[in-house]
Amino acid sequence: MLFVVFDVWADYAQFKKPFTTMSPQTFSIPTGTAVIGLISAIIGLDKKEYWKYFPEHSYKLAIGVRAPIKKVVIPINTLKTTQPKHFYRFQEHKRTTMEFIKDGKFRLWFAWENEKLFAQLFERLKRHESHYTASLGLAWNLANFQYIGIHEEEKITAKGDFLDVHSIIPKRMIGEMERIDFTNRKIFASNIPVRMRTDNSRIVEQYDEYLFDSDGKPIRAVIDQVLKVGGDHIIPL
Repeated sequence: MLFVVFDVWADYAQFKKPFTTMSPQTFSIPTGTAVIGLISAIIGLDKKEYWKYFPEHSYKLAIGVRAPIKKVVIPINTLKTTQPKHFYRFQEHKRTTMEFIKDGKFRLWFAWENEKLFAQLFERLKRHESHYTASLGLAWNLANFQYIGIHEEEKITAKGDFLDVHSIIPKRMIGEMERIDFTNRKIFASNIPVRMRTDNSRIVEQYDEYLFDSDGKPIRAVIDQVLKVGGDHIIPL
């Protein structure tokens, strides 16, 4: 398949953990669901129905960390606004402590069987255009992006050798931890939502656990099979 490659970054990003309600915390890496939302915003798909364009096995998505993961906690006042005047003369407010990723930057590799929409995505990325405002997680976390290139995939069989993998790695593909080189690496695991149902119910149907280096370095690991895209070794979600 043909992959389009682009970087995305923001001053602040939040990929909210659903079980943290009173003091929202963020996943350390973009979730598969958030990235599909970003791609849909760039193309201009309706937020109420865009998942119907992404049926299972119709696309490939890999995510890479390109800058050190730094987190900050910011107290935010949320206002109760039932009328327009409440924006400047509010009656109630609530202070919420929220966690954000600071100065996060990520690389995305994306391939899609939907040739028409894939072409639209490619053209918008190349012209640095977005139909809706791009963000990383929450709508106010405005994001920027840069087109890197478009490349055909190449399947690589490692044959027991260590490879530098530039994307996050599904933990299930590692098996024994001896298959990872931890030298000068800060490797963490995160269980993130990968995809939602295509019936517009907004229900997550798949979670999976992924390994990543918090400094943005490639992970040296023994993987039976990876994809090589534009010089990078990746593993789709």
